[in-house]
Amino acid sequence: MSNVPEGNALDELRAAYHEQLTRLAAERDAARRQARRAQAQADVARADLASLRSSVQRLLNAAARHLPDLPPVEAPAGGTDGATPELPAGRRALPAAADAAGGKARPARAA
Repeated sequence: MSNVPEGNALDELRAAYHEQLTRLAAERDAARRQARRAQAQADVARADLASLRSSVQRLLNAAARHLPDLPPVEAPAGGTDGATPELPAGRRALPAAADAAGGKARPARAA
């Protein structure tokens, strides 16, 4: 038989159980806070992406007005679903940039 009275052992078990429950509740609360922060950051990132897409759309349309061989670019159907639309094979968004990257000289256009 043990030298520890039963009441004392039971109190120790209760205290350990309560301490574990308290620790688990704190971890759960911290995980929930982290999930809320991550969701808020994802919302901000989606809004930033939509704004960036809109800016790129405006820039491409402005470039198309000044470069007759550049057709206007339409906004992707479906809005901001997270997918980046690919250009069809052979189509270049900005011919001057593509030529410069390829090392070809392109004459400047008169304004």
